[in-house]
Amino acid sequence: MYRVLDESTGNVVGIQVDGKLTKDDYGVLIPYFENLINECGPLNLLCDMTRFDGMEIEAFWEDFKFGIRHLGDFKRMAIIGDQTWLEWLTKVFNPLVKTEVKYFPPQEMNDAWAWVKSSPEG
Repeated sequence: MYRVLDESTGNVVGIQVDGKLTKDDYGVLIPYFENLINECGPLNLLCDMTRFDGMEIEAFWEDFKFGIRHLGDFKRMAIIGDQTWLEWLTKVFNPLVKTEVKYFPPQEMNDAWAWVKSSPEG
């Protein structure tokens, strides 16, 4: 399950993931992001993954397809979490994608918001 955070505005969007992501979650989240991309252009995204507990294989597939379709539609992505694998994954994939991706521990949530909001043109 996820929720859009109140601090979201314009092309700056924050989501909090709680538990396991499902295909149904992506059935709502993907159209939401696509509408924002159409309205605002490339997005800056903050993902609070501190309570993330995995995802269904169908949800992973939806995420993968969405990511391929929208490779250039995200400028910055802040990943918040306290799982070591999230930090590692962020470092591995950052040079492979056009999006600037940065990991923040939970106690640096305000810094993550400031970084996402300070993106050039956004």
